[in-house]
Amino acid sequence: MLSGGMTLKNMFSALLTIASISAVSPLNAAETAWFETDGGNVRILTEPFMPGATSVRGLIDIDLLPGWKTYWRDPGSGGIPPSIQINDAGLVTETEIKFPTPIWISSKYGSYAGYDAPVQIPFTLHTNGPLVEQDIATRVFIGICKDICIPAFSDFDLSVTQATGSSKTGIAVAAAFDALPKQPEEFGISITTSTVMAQKLAIEISGAGEGFSFFVSGQKGEQFNRPILVSANSETTVFHVEPTDPFEDGQQVEVMLTGQTDEATFETSVPVVFASP
Repeated sequence: MLSGGMTLKNMFSALLTIASISAVSPLNAAETAWFETDGGNVRILTEPFMPGATSVRGLIDIDLLPGWKTYWRDPGSGGIPPSIQINDAGLVTETEIKFPTPIWISSKYGSYAGYDAPVQIPFTLHTNGPLVEQDIATRVFIGICKDICIPAFSDFDLSVTQATGSSKTGIAVAAAFDALPKQPEEFGISITTSTVMAQKLAIEISGAGEGFSFFVSGQKGEQFNRPILVSANSETTVFHVEPTDPFEDGQQVEVMLTGQTDEATFETSVPVVFASP
């Protein structure tokens, strides 16, 4: 957050031309060179693809320096989440990005969901046909914060290669995907939702114990305020949550529910139809 009436988004737009540094990173097989910026370093890794594959997995590797933070997929009212853009739209038909479970980060301007330590953001590139070994022009864009928040972006020529055996990047990418939140049922956790008001959602979580972290976001970028704890005991916890901006009457939103206990990280999605405010 920024003082003086300027939002982070406005600050980001201004700084794109005066404070961010863009660089084209040289190829190093399926691992780009590090892009160095204020607050940390960024690179991309991909795992080798199998013959005939029409998708390739990778990760955005964000090596934050001590004291710096970056955002989750719902960055709050003024942040920008990590993203990857593909310049060759004719080759890549869809970019699917996943996020590890974040933490709540507090500042004098409020709180937001994000990361305060190095983090790896997995993604999958879906292509319009079987992959061949080639370079893919990409751009990574993140917002990083300390006393203020700044944008950082870099252009990469990302090399995708065919699998010939085990690889260092393949192991790293697989580990990042394995670390993502799992379905709550795998841990004996159940989640039910209901609307208590036109724009307010009640979320009841059973089997997760007490004192866990919980986050709500929209699958297509819809944003929600921080969930409010309504009640909790050893069996059931209830949160209420509202969207940052009201939805239209009858709008259906795929709501992502993410949580972390001492023993599990879990995530599921539910379709919710919102009424007019």
